[in-house]
Amino acid sequence: MKLNYMQCWNGAMALLGTHKEAILAIAGVFLFLPTILFAQYVVPPVFNGDEDMSGIIAIYSAYFNENAFSILASNLVISFGGLAIYFSLAPSRSNTVAENLIAALKLFVFYLIANLLTALVTLPGFFLFIIPGLYLTSRLVLVPVVLADQGERNPVELLKRSWALTKGNGFSILLFILIIAVVGTITIGVLGAVVGVVAGLATGGTGWPFVENLIASLTGTAFQLILTAVIVSIYIELSGKKTDIVF
Repeated sequence: MKLNYMQCWNGAMALLGTHKEAILAIAGVFLFLPTILFAQYVVPPVFNGDEDMSGIIAIYSAYFNENAFSILASNLVISFGGLAIYFSLAPSRSNTVAENLIAALKLFVFYLIANLLTALVTLPGFFLFIIPGLYLTSRLVLVPVVLADQGERNPVELLKRSWALTKGNGFSILLFILIIAVVGTITIGVLGAVVGVVAGLATGGTGWPFVENLIASLTGTAFQLILTAVIVSIYIELSGKKTDIVF
C-alpha cells in the first residue's frame, strides 16, 4: 500500500480533534511541564564563539556532568508521556486517560529497549552521509504505535513489524516527516524570534525569560503532538486498521 500524504494528514488532524481532551491532559503534565521546568532551571551551555572542537566537547561534558539527573529525569518523563499519547491514539484502544497511563507504564521498559535497539540500528546509517540513517529511522518510526496498538512486548519483534509495515514506503515516510519537521522548525523558530525581539524591545534588552520559555515549550509540545498523530495516522493507513474517526 502506497502512502497517501493528504489522507495521512487529514487522519492526524482528525485523531487530534477526537482525542483532544485525553492528549492535552497527558501532554500538559508529561510533555509541557518537564520541558518548561528544564528550560527555567537548567542553564544551557555557554559558548564564547572561539572554541575549537576540544573546547566544545569540554563545555558539553561539563554541562552533562552538572545536569545529568535533570536531563535523564526530564527525558524519561517526556518519553513516558509520548508513549501514553500513542496509547490514547492507537486505533484498537478506547480507554480512559488513567488506563492509558497504566498501560504505558507496564510497557515502558520494553519501549525504552526498543528505542535503544532502534538507535543501534540507525546510528551506523547516520555515519554514512546521514541519508541512510534517516531512511532506517523512517522504516522504524512505527515502533511506538505498534507497541501501543498491538501490545507486543518483544523489542526485536516491534522493529520487525515496523519494518514490514513500512515496506515500499521508506522514502515516502521520510519525505513526509521531513516536510513536517522543516515547517514545524521554521514556525517555532520564527515565533521564538518574534517573541524574543518584542521582549527585548519592551525590556530594553533584558527580555522575558519565562515568557520566552513558555512559548518555546508550548510550541514544542504542540509540534510533538502533531508528529505523534501523523505517525499513528501512517500506521492506520499502512496497516489497514479500521477506525471510527471521520476524516
